[in-house]
Amino acid sequence: MSCRIFSILVAAALSFCSAATAQEAPLRLGIAPFNSPASLFRAHRPLIQHLERSLNRPVRLYTSADHATFLNDSLDKRFDILITPPHFGALCLEYGYMPLVRYKAPFTFVFVVRADSPFKNIRDLRGKRIAFPDYASFFAQAGIRKLAENGIKADADYQMLVRPSHAAALASVVARDADAAVTTSAPLNMAHHDTRSHLRVIDTRDLDMGDRVLPHLMALADSRLDAALIERIRKAFQSFPDTEEGKAFFAASGYEGYVPISPQDIMTMRPYVEMLRQQPFFKPPASNRESS
Repeated sequence: MSCRIFSILVAAALSFCSAATAQEAPLRLGIAPFNSPASLFRAHRPLIQHLERSLNRPVRLYTSADHATFLNDSLDKRFDILITPPHFGALCLEYGYMPLVRYKAPFTFVFVVRADSPFKNIRDLRGKRIAFPDYASFFAQAGIRKLAENGIKADADYQMLVRPSHAAALASVVARDADAAVTTSAPLNMAHHDTRSHLRVIDTRDLDMGDRVLPHLMALADSRLDAALIERIRKAFQSFPDTEEGKAFFAASGYEGYVPISPQDIMTMRPYVEMLRQQPFFKPPASNRESS
């Protein structure tokens, strides 16, 4: 299923803020499907409105059916702007995207269980069912890798359950279909109150997280856009945290603000990019590849 099908769900909702700038073609903002399309729109509506005001141009939200499709939609240049997982971002920079900003908060794992469960820490999850959001997502790939680095291996030490999104992974814990879920703070914060009330985060102090700080979601722009427009888009992102709506967005999400995408961020993602290249869903568009 393509990103365009999901865009229909949000295009009508976005039309109210585009009338004043209808003279120019809308910019296509692609956001990774770490939540449902409705949840993505609800959470990012203040950002979209800020971009429209700053650029004096309509901005339409798009997503894809799953992370693998989103990566290939990105590589096929279906979007003008991306908000994408860092391993996708590092790869897309090799295929004609330009770095804008990333979320300031470092990527952190959150292991969630039912509020009434007996589990206290990661070691308690040996032999249990752990739900992961979408195998191609950074959260799943990094979670599997981090658990393995701590001697907790999929299939051998826990049953891995793959769900289509963070929301679905959390829902499987609430429904007792999984004993725990791997996520990060933002999707948990964005979950409905009825969902959050049934969940709690377990202690991860027994998990060796290592010295590497993993970067969070990245914003990129298609290099085919005019260079002056790309700079305006970058400045629009950078100014968003200073607005009242931006302050509320970052307070609710825990993303903390924006920082530049650094060479160290890209280097940290290299092992994950190489993992992506080995996946059967990875379909590099050779005609779009640019010198890195």
